[in-house]
Amino acid sequence: MVRRFVAALALLALSLPVQGGAGADIETLSWLSGQWLRVDGDKRWEEHYMRPAGGVIVGMSRSVRPGRPPSVEFIRIAPGADGRLTYHAHPLGQAPAGFPLVEQGPGLAVFANPAHDFPQRITYRLMGDELTATIEGPDGDAGMRRASWTWRRAGPAP
Repeated sequence: MVRRFVAALALLALSLPVQGGAGADIETLSWLSGQWLRVDGDKRWEEHYMRPAGGVIVGMSRSVRPGRPPSVEFIRIAPGADGRLTYHAHPLGQAPAGFPLVEQGPGLAVFANPAHDFPQRITYRLMGDELTATIEGPDGDAGMRRASWTWRRAGPAP
């Protein structure tokens, strides 16, 4: 009876999100690795993340829509100056921004930077073969803004 209780408690502890912070291992985010795709007619959204290697995950995002220039963003997830895993976003035509990992769990990573204009929070969640990214934060006088994208796994990580 006691062993069952301890085993159930251990499983519960493993399923709960944990706070990100200094010393978080890049391998705990390996579930992001892969090729992710969303297609809606002639619109296409892609995310690509390489497997962790050398303490870093390298990624890129691209969206292609007719009549608009493609949107491209380069991403690097690696320890920041303080040792915390940080999502470094490099959107084309914009200044790079860093978002330290503040929460993580199985299939969950939350990065936040309250000093950034928008977004201030980036959440990645894996559910089965779908990856969802949500960005949120203040949007001037309009209050809070939130946007989400969901991709399906299209292939393994390079």
